[in-house]
Amino acid sequence: MEVKSTHFFHALALFFILNLIGTGFMWATSNLQPRDSLEQRPEPVEFDTSLIEPYQANEDYNYFNINEQKSFLAKIQRWLDLQWNKFLDWLLSGISEGSFWNYLALTLKILLIIGLGVLIVWLFNKYYVVNQKSPPADQSEINLSEDELLIQQKDLSTLIEEAESEGNYRLASRYLFLSILKHLKDYNFIEYQFQKTNTDYKSEITQQAIKSDFTYASKFYEFVWYGDFKLEVADFKSAKSRFEHLISNIQNSKVHG
Repeated sequence: MEVKSTHFFHALALFFILNLIGTGFMWATSNLQPRDSLEQRPEPVEFDTSLIEPYQANEDYNYFNINEQKSFLAKIQRWLDLQWNKFLDWLLSGISEGSFWNYLALTLKILLIIGLGVLIVWLFNKYYVVNQKSPPADQSEINLSEDELLIQQKDLSTLIEEAESEGNYRLASRYLFLSILKHLKDYNFIEYQFQKTNTDYKSEITQQAIKSDFTYASKFYEFVWYGDFKLEVADFKSAKSRFEHLISNIQNSKVHG
């Protein structure tokens, strides 16, 4: 009888415990339900758009920029800008500190730059401008170039015939072209100077027909002579015909001094 009483009390205690748990759960549910219900929507919060305007204006926060492929000239310009900025940083470094030694260093840098500029101008004047000057009128023949000697003194017709008879058509083409230059000089179409290029002579010729034929002759000569091109008989005969036609036009021209 005592055993049955013990079981009864145990069962009664378990009933009260379960009853308390169920009551607490229902109370919690009833308290949470009104606030978590989907039927009760939260009130919208107004946002101050002025807060984001500084970020919108800052390109660092623009994540939608498309990096366009820069052109070659743009890359060169950017490189030059970088070099210029580096130069200014080197030249003006330490000036903001206001130290005497920094100002002295700036002065020495400026003097160095001026000195380099003067040196470049001096070298340019010595090795380029002087060479471009016209030779003096009484220049000794020993200082003349081979082309000048051929144009001024030699009988080019004889030299052309000798080279052609020997089958040296490349040399014959050279003499033919020098003969053209000689006629252009003699008939005042050009002012012959050894340092001038064929392009310079072309720019001096005013008659279009003669300029066109001279353009062909100069290109042919440069290709054969400086290109060390082996010239065949047929090619030489064709070029010789055009060269002689040009010389004839120069001689018959009425627009010369």
